[in-house]
Amino acid sequence: MTGLSKAREHTGLTDIYRDATLALYEASGASSIALARIEDRITVKTLYSIPGNPPSAIIDAVIMHDICDSGAIDIRKSPLAGSTGTLVYLPFCEKGENGAFILCFEKLPENDEAFREFLASSLSGLNETIRLAKTYYAAEELTTRFNAILGTVPQGVVFIDDTGKNTWANAVATALLGVNRHQNEPVVIARAMTDLRNAAVNQAEIAAEGARLFSSPERSIRNWKWIYGDPVNMVLSVACSPTVSRNVKGMLWVFDDITELYLANESLKELNIELAEKRKIADDQNRAKSDFLANMSHEIRTPMNGVIGMTSLLTGTDLDTEQREYVETIRISGDTLLSLINDILDFSKIESGKLELEKYPFQLSTVIEETYDLLSVKANEKHLDLLYFIDSNVPAGIIGDITRVRQILVNLVSNGIKFTQTGEILINVRTLEQEDDNYRIGFTVKDTGIGIPEDKFHRLFQSFSQVDSSTTRKFGGTGLGLAICQRLISMMEGHIRVESEVGKGSEFIFDIKVKGNRSAELPGTSDRKSQAMVTGKKLLILDDNETNLKILKRHCELWGMEASVFMHYKAAVDSIAHNAYDLAIIDMIMPEIDGVDVAHIIKSRYANHNLPIVLFSSAGNVAMKGAREQNLFAAVLSKPLKYNVLYKILVNILSAHTITETPEEAAEARPEEEIFKFGILVAEDNDINQKLIRRALEKLGYSSDVVFNGLEVGNAFKMNYYPLVFMDVNMPEMDGYEATRHLVENFPGNKPVIIAMTANAMDGDRDEAISAGMDDYISKPFKIQDIKDKLDKWVPEIKNRLTK
Repeated sequence: MTGLSKAREHTGLTDIYRDATLALYEASGASSIALARIEDRITVKTLYSIPGNPPSAIIDAVIMHDICDSGAIDIRKSPLAGSTGTLVYLPFCEKGENGAFILCFEKLPENDEAFREFLASSLSGLNETIRLAKTYYAAEELTTRFNAILGTVPQGVVFIDDTGKNTWANAVATALLGVNRHQNEPVVIARAMTDLRNAAVNQAEIAAEGARLFSSPERSIRNWKWIYGDPVNMVLSVACSPTVSRNVKGMLWVFDDITELYLANESLKELNIELAEKRKIADDQNRAKSDFLANMSHEIRTPMNGVIGMTSLLTGTDLDTEQREYVETIRISGDTLLSLINDILDFSKIESGKLELEKYPFQLSTVIEETYDLLSVKANEKHLDLLYFIDSNVPAGIIGDITRVRQILVNLVSNGIKFTQTGEILINVRTLEQEDDNYRIGFTVKDTGIGIPEDKFHRLFQSFSQVDSSTTRKFGGTGLGLAICQRLISMMEGHIRVESEVGKGSEFIFDIKVKGNRSAELPGTSDRKSQAMVTGKKLLILDDNETNLKILKRHCELWGMEASVFMHYKAAVDSIAHNAYDLAIIDMIMPEIDGVDVAHIIKSRYANHNLPIVLFSSAGNVAMKGAREQNLFAAVLSKPLKYNVLYKILVNILSAHTITETPEEAAEARPEEEIFKFGILVAEDNDINQKLIRRALEKLGYSSDVVFNGLEVGNAFKMNYYPLVFMDVNMPEMDGYEATRHLVENFPGNKPVIIAMTANAMDGDRDEAISAGMDDYISKPFKIQDIKDKLDKWVPEIKNRLTK
């Protein structure tokens, strides 16, 4: 036991093992001794032995494992050949350290009981010694690891116990505190920390945070800033937290140099302030730009309203051929100028972020047909076919911005007509993706024009850019049309691209994201009676345009009809002899022979067939009237074709109700209803616009009174009640919005219908007019037809109000 006590005085593991083995050897009287440790299942290592290394049979791995697993003293005969000695194994197992002290005796002591007591006491003492050795080793390992970690972290770390007797600081902390790294005495560290704190320039902030730290029950703080220098050259982020164990209580301080981050944040703050100031300036400039655009729109559109409006009035007077030609030139020039103005204003609105998309239900077929209606005159002048096909997987109705979709199509179709001399313009629509009511709709606008070189594709969608300068000189335009289309399509979460080959035409392909409108229905799908009229009927279709034939055939098949198509009249006429057609559809303009002559041939050759014939014509009314006088056709329809109109025509003809005139002419033939007379008030400060709207109303059969501003509106209503008011928005003394609000207040149960008239074209003008109490909106410049459309819309309601 005395020998083991000496061994425990060491702190090194090797020294403890050596002295413990030596003490046991001297006290036991063994002839030899070895200390062996199990490394793994097959390896045993001798750590210390006297007088020499033991034979391998004595430290056999299997024997050692068995003995250590049992944990009991093991006494056995020596396995060495010729040996009569005895081996005594004293096993130990402490914190992963497994092994045994192996004593070899030539002859065991005679007092067996005392010897065993000696062995048991020795084993207990040895295990305690090994446990102590492992504890020393673990403490040394932990200290080494702790010092290594704290010596490599970039932060300064200081520990001070609550007694003030013990401190510790790593190398970074001692350098920061300005003390020798080996001088970790509490007094030195405490004085250095006080000096470091007092050197900071933000003493008030430090004092406040310090008071909070030491008054708080947690006594913990993070991101406590100590700032040095003016200008700032160092900033420390200080953290302090209590360290509490059973025997040790104190505070752990961590100092982190955040100078670069602090200076960067301060620069960022200054930059943000500067940016905020610049943003305010930019917002002010944007507001000024928006106001300027609104004012420019008003100022430009006001005289344009006079030019276009008076031109439309002039066309209704008696003019000779030369005068009518001049008026038509003025009209075309005015429309062109208005188109350019609209492009520039639209582009400005998009660029300034002032354009917002509306979401209302509409039908794609209606948008396409309206687009073709707008551009049919130009197409007919070139004898171009305007065609479209909407795939059956496209919803009948969608919810989106009909105005902007029409604007995109008008721009693309107008370009197609502009750069196409012969052939056709085709719009194809299909569904690309669908998830519930969300659709991605794909459009292709294809022409047979001059095409675009591939190396010019990149210029198409650039602002104020066209394929080349000669394009602008020859065809005109701002070069903004496609750029506006791209921006609008992007706002609808879509993309646009072009495919083209020089001399063979171009395809503009784009897609938009919309919601489907389940309440909308395709023509012919909801009326079972009309569906029954056309289902199974056989049609002959003659047209020299192959694309038009394919589209007509597909539409007829969708309606349940069987269509035979022909590009040459002889094959079409001959087929009648072998087929019982219910109806024939013939194009007017064809090579070799026109549709009227083909109809004559059919009527003369097949007089007994009584085959109804529908004529498609873009040749004008003269040819149609001649055809009608000959009683050749059941119906004459103008191109571009509207499929809902065609469907109704087919239903009427196939139900034995022959149509001998177009819907437009039938409307003209009906006697006009007697106009419901009432007074109209016009509030307008511009003399020319006053004359324009008064003359327009006179031509439409209505009388009107005119006032110059909103104040006069109120005075006029004191003298007389007007069921309808055309209200200019921008007027001196009192504008149209204020005048409208006065009328709403003064006539709560009998407010007149108020239609806003404004030359403003910015987004929000319509909403502002409606929110002020106006009922409708008309934008300058307007034509007589625009006034008529508003009257047609509101007169029935006014009549209903006044006759109650």
